[in-house]
Amino acid sequence: MNLVAWNCRQAFRKKVERLQPFAPQLAVISECESLEKLRGSQEPLFSHALWFGDNLNKGLGVFSSGDIPLTVHPAYDDRYRWVVPIRVAGPEPFTLLAVWTKDHRERRQSYVGQLFLALQQYQELLEKETCLIAGDFNSNAIWDSHPRVGNHTAVVEMLRGYGLESAYHRFFQERQGEESVPTYYFHHSKEKGYHIDYAFLPERWMARVEAVTVGTYEEWRAWSDHVPVVVRLKEGGKQPALRRSRNSCRQSEK
Repeated sequence: MNLVAWNCRQAFRKKVERLQPFAPQLAVISECESLEKLRGSQEPLFSHALWFGDNLNKGLGVFSSGDIPLTVHPAYDDRYRWVVPIRVAGPEPFTLLAVWTKDHRERRQSYVGQLFLALQQYQELLEKETCLIAGDFNSNAIWDSHPRVGNHTAVVEMLRGYGLESAYHRFFQERQGEESVPTYYFHHSKEKGYHIDYAFLPERWMARVEAVTVGTYEEWRAWSDHVPVVVRLKEGGKQPALRRSRNSCRQSEK
């Protein structure tokens, strides 16, 4: 399974074909326009689509290929913008928590605060089901001191308690807050890069990770201020050796 998490910075209908080289079977697309506005432009690549948002030009889209149907989990609580549990069917069913955190009228609940509160809300789901979490968290450990109801490190520790680890950090053996490769460039500036997009997988799946790649600034700057995070997984039961080539994710080199 190839999983892609990307904040496309709107107008996904004009950019969806950029994902084709990744052969994505599951994609979490932040700042995606509604399905009505996409008008089927995603269909050459994806057979199933869900969308969540209160702005038709800028929401959270989740897409999958033909043999992986998607349905909204009955536990979904739309108070948390946007952290959405989705049942992913297919040969190996699991629950995806798709993420694009937003600001909130109560500042302390903004961004990582939304994710922290949502994880508390979905505690039973996380305890009982096989879960993946992917998307734009808008958070990093370097901002832990910002006044929120929870911070990035608290979220990472909470997820670890449910047996979930960041695919990027495990694959490249980097610490949270010390990432060498950004996923977001503030104001499109290469000098202001931050790692804020993630894919957390079950610990027992880590040996199945064949590759983790992060798009380059040069390749993606014309399309978004974020670059895609791509995780390639072997099918269940196969245990490949990890390949830690960084050839496709060196945009942080000076």
